[in-house]
This record gives sequence, C-alpha cells and structure tokens, in this order.
Amino acid sequence: MLSRVASHLYWLSRHLERAENMARILDVGHSLALLSGSSGDDSAAVEPLVITDTLDAFRATGRAATAENVARFLAWDPVLPSSIANCLESSRENTRAVRGSVTSEMWETINDTWLQLQARRRSGHEPIDSEFFDWVKERSHLFRGVTFATSRRDQPYQFIRLGTFLERADNTARILSVKQGREGNDAADQGESDSDYYSLSAVLRSVSSLEAYRDTYRDSIEARRVAELLIFNPQLPRSLRSCFDEIDSILQALPQESGHPARRLAAVIRAGLAHGDLEDVRKVGLRAFLDEFLRDNNRLGAALHAGYMELR
Repeated sequence: MLSRVASHLYWLSRHLERAENMARILDVGHSLALLSGSSGDDSAAVEPLVITDTLDAFRATGRAATAENVARFLAWDPVLPSSIANCLESSRENTRAVRGSVTSEMWETINDTWLQLQARRRSGHEPIDSEFFDWVKERSHLFRGVTFATSRRDQPYQFIRLGTFLERADNTARILSVKQGREGNDAADQGESDSDYYSLSAVLRSVSSLEAYRDTYRDSIEARRVAELLIFNPQLPRSLRSCFDEIDSILQALPQESGHPARRLAAVIRAGLAHGDLEDVRKVGLRAFLDEFLRDNNRLGAALHAGYMELR
C-alpha cells in the first residue's frame, strides 16, 4: 500500500474524529460555564481553548474572551486548522484524494456532510448551539458506521481506524484534564463539592460515559472513579485503555517490516494502561500523568508517520 494513500486515510479519520471531539469539548465547556460558580469567570470561557492548545491563536485575533467568541472561533474560524469547519473540509479533501480506496457509501457520506456544512455557511448563520454540535457528532458516527458496514478489513480500513483511535485517546486525556485545569489541584485526592459533581458530570457526558459510570459504580460521581473509568476501563470505548487496545491490535495487522518503533512504543503505552491502576496515578499526580500520556501519544503519532506514511 502506498504511503501517500495510507497518510490520506489516516488523516481523513483523524480530522473527522477531531471535529467530533471539538464539538464535544464545546458542549462540555458550555455546560461548565453555566455552573453557578462560573458566572463572569473568564477562565471558564477560555477553557476549551486551553484544552485544545489554541489559546495563543485566539488571543492573536484580538477578540474578547467570551463563551460565544470562543465557540465561534473553534467551530468556524477559517484560519484555525483545527476548527470544526476546517476539520470537516480536510476530512473531505483527504477522502476525495483516495476515492479508489474507500467505498462509494463512505465518499457519499463525507461529501454530503461537507455540502450540508456549506449550506449552513451560505445561509449567513454559522451556528454554535447544541443542535449544531449534535449534528457534527451524528455525522461522525454515521461515517464510522458506514465504514464498518461497507469496508473490507484490509489495510485501508486499518489506517482509518488507526487515525480514529489515536485522535480519540488524545481527546479523552485532554477532556479529563478539564477539572484539573479548573481546580488547580489533583482531583483524585480531593473532597467533592456540588461544583465538582456538576463538572464531573459534564466531563462524563462529553465522552458519552455518564451511563457507563452509573452502570459500573452505581454510586455518586467521584473524581477518582471518573479517572479510573476514563483511563483504565477496557470496556469503555473512549477510555485510554480501550483506545490503545485497539491501536495495538491494528498495528499487529499492518506490515511488520516497517513501523517497528511505533509498534514498540504503542505496546509500552498499552502495557502501562493494562497493568496500571490509580495508585500509579496518585504517585505522580493526575495532571502529570495525563501530560506524560499526551506527550507519548504525540510521539506515537510521529513514529507512525515515519514508519508508514513518509515517502520512500
């Protein structure tokens, strides 16, 4: 399989997952901004920017740091590469470049998503409400379902899945860090307040895990259990452990003669998640643990690019 094709497939899924994740982050940011203690708090408004590492880019625009301006920037800004609109367009362009490697249903789904996005833009109203964010998530889910239902389980399918799970792991770690950024402490070791309860509920909703938490613990929402669920639970689709179980499995299905450093790093990260527990997290602190995970995840992305997607 050509490295160019692998790169397009990998990035079409990463950009689509990134658009969905941005919609999730904006939803949880909106929920947290509505907390009783967040009224008039600039830190709540810019929280989505901190999570997505776009705070400097936003400040460069000179706009006031209001919840509406932040949401409009992250959803529709034509210059920001990771805005929802640009991610959907990038996903469509990557799909168009490799139409011979995807099914017609996959192309039609992603192209229709882009056309609907352009219709919203031409209407003169660029929405930043829950209905729009839900639409973004639904279109991402639709493409994933069509891919699962129509694709052969060959290398193109594996590279699409690889991009999805690497991006998803990055997003879960960033969203889990929301509470750390707000409170400025290690939530796994702190007592809970009413504000903690609502912010933790918002974090769980942002990764579609509130019902899973209730089914797993059948108790009140606690920071340490949220961390345990989203980091170590192998049955939760958006947990770090589940994502790396998938990544490790995918890499075993790809050519073994290339990408050895990437496979080795993925195996090391997965082993830490498979055999670790909250005590390991407590030793270094949740914030430090997540920061280290994000660095390792970025290193894995670079290793995958070097092993499978660089022109040779």
